[in-house]
Amino acid sequence: MYIHLRISCKLKIYEKNITSFSNCNHQYNVSCKKSDHTNDGPGEVYGKWKLTETFFDIGNGQGKYTKVTGEAKYLQVEKSGNQAGKFQGDAMPNLLSFKILDSVRMDVYSSNYQMPIVYHYKVSAKSLELNPPCIEGCGYRFLRK
Repeated sequence: MYIHLRISCKLKIYEKNITSFSNCNHQYNVSCKKSDHTNDGPGEVYGKWKLTETFFDIGNGQGKYTKVTGEAKYLQVEKSGNQAGKFQGDAMPNLLSFKILDSVRMDVYSSNYQMPIVYHYKVSAKSLELNPPCIEGCGYRFLRK
């Protein structure tokens, strides 16, 4: 059996295909919670991004993202080939280019290393999070401009 579930919450529509029901004689209670910027729909990494938060953990597990202050910094992510592209801008000036490996990882080439390093990323329609490989935690959050 196949059921298509559609839920609408305050102008946002969530859809899910469900195939694991044994029958349809059930009542389902569905509620909605307030969405944060990481759940605003699908997106792609290409575009202009404003750096809004940074994260660095000193090793005690207590690190948190903090808002960026001062002059705005941007990261321009440009497509240059199949699943590949280049970086420009002043937010992360050492980044040169990338190749997307899958939905959560990309090889990143920078002026700091001869070989690419694997960054984890999370992208939605409005936000991008980049996490380089740090011994302790670290990351960068951006909003689409």
